[in-house]
Amino acid sequence: MENASKALIIAGAILLSIAIIGIGMYVYQSVSGTIQDAAGMTEEEVNAYNQEFETYGGTNKRGTVVRGLCDKVRSHNNAAEDPSEEIAVITGTATDPTPAPTQTGTAGTTSTEINEIKNSILSGRTYTVTFGYDEATGKVTQIGIQANS
Repeated sequence: MENASKALIIAGAILLSIAIIGIGMYVYQSVSGTIQDAAGMTEEEVNAYNQEFETYGGTNKRGTVVRGLCDKVRSHNNAAEDPSEEIAVITGTATDPTPAPTQTGTAGTTSTEINEIKNSILSGRTYTVTFGYDEATGKVTQIGIQANS
């Protein structure tokens, strides 16, 4: 009888430990799902998002390619539901700490501002296209266009 009661106590302890581990895993999955929702995108999704624009990046890009990039950014910004998701197009390097968005033709997120920048891009010239990224999400937030000499 004594051995049977010890066996029942041990079995109960094992079942209790399995239940505690199961609850711990459930809480962990719930918290990691919340963190994932807060981040909004996985690393693969951010890479796919950025790749849409980064294919246009680099030096010696023809004006027609850069004008196509302006069209892509304009349509992206028009479809963005939140203004924080818009990408700014600037003349210069995207890593400039503070582009002057109030100066027409220098930086822009609206269709009119992007069209002004696009119209200043000559098809026969080459340009260097750079990118600025959001530090928190890793997404492209700025695209710099600078004419090569």
